[in-house]
Amino acid sequence: MQSNPGAGTALATPSALAADPLVAAVTRTAVEVLRPVAEHTARAGVPASHLDALAACGAYGLTGYEPAADSGLTPRQVSREVHEVLAAVDPSTWFVWTQHVPLAKGLLLAAGPEGERLRGTWLPALERGELRPTAGFAFLRHPRPPVTAERVPGGWRIAGRVPWVTGWGLADSLFVGAVTTEDEVVFALVDCGPGKGVEAVAGAPLWAMDGTHTAAVELRDVRVPDARVWGRRPRADWIRAYDEENADAQPAVFGQLRATADHLLQSTEYEELGLRVARRAAALRAEAYGLRDGLPPGEGAGERLRLRAAALDLAVRAAATCVAVAGGRAVQYGHPAGRLAREAQFHLIQAQTGALRAETARRLLADLED
Repeated sequence: MQSNPGAGTALATPSALAADPLVAAVTRTAVEVLRPVAEHTARAGVPASHLDALAACGAYGLTGYEPAADSGLTPRQVSREVHEVLAAVDPSTWFVWTQHVPLAKGLLLAAGPEGERLRGTWLPALERGELRPTAGFAFLRHPRPPVTAERVPGGWRIAGRVPWVTGWGLADSLFVGAVTTEDEVVFALVDCGPGKGVEAVAGAPLWAMDGTHTAAVELRDVRVPDARVWGRRPRADWIRAYDEENADAQPAVFGQLRATADHLLQSTEYEELGLRVARRAAALRAEAYGLRDGLPPGEGAGERLRLRAAALDLAVRAAATCVAVAGGRAVQYGHPAGRLAREAQFHLIQAQTGALRAETARRLLADLED
């Protein structure tokens, strides 16, 4: 049986986490089902059967999962481990799967009687993996968001183009953000089926994570009833919350580093290098997770960004090392070193903010300072 991501290194799954039923089930699925075909998936695209496997092992119920009371684990620890493992083994499938998380979080955070109604309507099917939404909302940070919402009797009319929609063709619905004339944000769950006014439009192929079925999608005057709309809030408040959440280092980057360390460990010549990458990544991970657990959202933004940028920098350099030691073979599609390098670059822009862009560039270019 293949080893778990990061096994034998400082990034290995702690025993308490490995014993958690959800972590164990997801890890088994990742190692036995996803990993053997990861290179093919990266080129050919994520198949629906991968999402079926994740639904069967309980991965879609992660957001509301509660570890056993006597385990000593927190929901956040379990969530991080699941994201790390999936991102290490098969980043394309991880990214398609994770598109359901915004809807799950929205349901769990919805307040009052309306929140109870929304959870009762959507959460059970979402946690079983029967409802498989994707999401589109990062564009709400742009000065002129391309998707708008207009109030109509009994609901909203939503129109515009979502620049990036991941999992198109696999998702049955789109959890989309839109901006009102009062510069407020509303979120709505829109069906993706034929004749629903939601259609993919031509877009350029991606040189990284092209297996994620990512497309630009147009909403052509889609009418959404109030029953499928999540509240309203000032866009400035949403942007502030988005930036605060994404200042922290993301678990998927540490999954990437687990994969990189594993790749280097395959060669006795570079085994020590792989172990050193894992030790440095584990130290950054401990700092980043400790900071997030110890401080309220919005505090320590500078240190959070520093740690996220440091993790990204390490991921890019470690993946570049994999390419260098592999030689010319790495530039051929199907070689894991090339894939790791492309995926490391992807993490530079995933959930990126202006502050993170500046901090990442500063760190990557630090060697150029006089």
